[in-house]
Amino acid sequence: MNCKRCHHTSDAHVPSQESTSLTKIGKCLVKTCLCKQFVEPIEDIDDELV
Repeated sequence: MNCKRCHHTSDAHVPSQESTSLTKIGKCLVKTCLCKQFVEPIEDIDDELV
């Protein structure tokens, strides 16, 4: 799954207990990326389930 904000994969983000993400993923580890929180593309998932 890719982050909706920075488009990097969840593997590029560090695990975090303080995260608001459902999967508890925090900031991006890519050096040039400023993304501080993994954002899940939930809208896409919800539309497919309906």
